[in-house]
Amino acid sequence: MFSLGGIANSFTSSSLYYCDGNPYLMPVFHLVSLSTEFTYSVLSKINIGTSPRTRFDHYVLGYKKANKASTEEKFAIVTGANSGIGFETTKALALAGFHVIMACRNKESTEEAISKLELETGLKTFEFMQLDLSSFKSIDAFVDQYKKTHDKLHLLVNNAGVMMCPYSKTEDGIEMQFGTNHLGHFKLTNGLLDLIKDSERARIVVLSSMANYIGTFDKSLILEESKYNKMVNYGISKLCNIMFANELSRRLEGTGVTVNSLHPGAVNTNLARHLTGNDLKATEFLKSIVFISPTAGALTSIKVSLDPELEGVTGKYFSHEEEATPLGEALDEQKCKDLWEFSEELIKKHST
Repeated sequence: MFSLGGIANSFTSSSLYYCDGNPYLMPVFHLVSLSTEFTYSVLSKINIGTSPRTRFDHYVLGYKKANKASTEEKFAIVTGANSGIGFETTKALALAGFHVIMACRNKESTEEAISKLELETGLKTFEFMQLDLSSFKSIDAFVDQYKKTHDKLHLLVNNAGVMMCPYSKTEDGIEMQFGTNHLGHFKLTNGLLDLIKDSERARIVVLSSMANYIGTFDKSLILEESKYNKMVNYGISKLCNIMFANELSRRLEGTGVTVNSLHPGAVNTNLARHLTGNDLKATEFLKSIVFISPTAGALTSIKVSLDPELEGVTGKYFSHEEEATPLGEALDEQKCKDLWEFSEELIKKHST
């Protein structure tokens, strides 16, 4: 299979090798990585290499073939499953044989998504459970309800997120992007961990972004409103996604559970709904020319969730359906441990 993604990742990784940690060279790297991303997206849109639909089917059929002898019902949770990447990922998982719990805030839009999924797949293996990742109370209620109704969890896809929103706080008083994108998923995952460990060959998939390259784990940038920058803080939350996945993979060593993170691509979704003014105009322009479809954007999530060749692979970062290199901070074990402890402290401090 032609690997356009592998070429793009190699170019980005080589550039990062020379620039990472150098404040003078990192702006150059940011330009290089964006140019590479946009070039990859344009070539993907004109179908250089195999089509997204062909690769979608390849991952689904590959999983079904590898698991055809299994009679156990498989359960998956996808956060933010009612639109965009989450919707397409949910569709693939159902076609692969999973019963999919769609963990979303809005009941009405999720029920509409379920009707569409049932029509497109001919399956009735979709279940709505309400979840607001910006609320510890909602996360606790979700975990309690899931454990009452299910005794296994073979796949958790931490897909939901917010992007570049104006400064605001979660219900529990934490900066919204960090609180939703990282801390909400951190709490959710840990709440479900006992079921995940009891499920055979379970996987945890954490969606990040190439925005991790503009992030840094600096507590003051997370805690102090005066230092808030919507783009930088988005990058921080996405860097923390990778750091969390890497630390969790180390903590789960020997359990059979794998944890990996990924960048889905520059995807035409509603994630940028909070943008206004020139930011919105630029995004709308890029959507029409560069951004890939949700189906194409979901392919890395689908691969990391289903590909039999990734059995046992853990603590890795993927982009364009291939293994890639994140920012160096994400690979710093001590910083990853510090983030874990900081996350636990915040949850304890802000829980009511």
